[in-house]
Amino acid sequence: MSNLTFDEGIERVNVRCAGIIRHEDHVLVVREDDDDFVCLPGGRVQRGESSLDAIHREMDEELNARIEAPQLRYMLENFFWRYGKRFHEFGFYYEIEKPVHVPFEKGVCMTGEDDGKTLSFEWVHNSPDALVEINLHPFAMRSRLVELPQAFVHECVIDPDY
Repeated sequence: MSNLTFDEGIERVNVRCAGIIRHEDHVLVVREDDDDFVCLPGGRVQRGESSLDAIHREMDEELNARIEAPQLRYMLENFFWRYGKRFHEFGFYYEIEKPVHVPFEKGVCMTGEDDGKTLSFEWVHNSPDALVEINLHPFAMRSRLVELPQAFVHECVIDPDY
């Protein structure tokens, strides 16, 4: 299958899903190779795939985790620049219980691979200040992770540089 990503010149439309995995005032983030930012674990939704199916597939691929009852907390329409492209990203963010086999320890707690790139997973303190320090993308999630809404929230977020 192919990803729901469409390019037209410098414009890119992207559909992504990610897991919000919290444990003891921390949140799990992932860094791809030597990127200067981290994000929540997840990836692109594929054509013909629902975001719910995609979050199950992505957690299996990245964390080797079978997840149960993910709860959609946010759908962000996010506008930002990255990799020389002007993104319009539809992001589905699901709250997920910590998989039992994912160790809760300082530093890199797990590594993996995705499309030939190395993934490093790490628990970071779940506070806006700590998330700014580690350069969490999208920026909009920095303030939204500490207290999750009980019901689904849809928001449009435009980064200042857009």
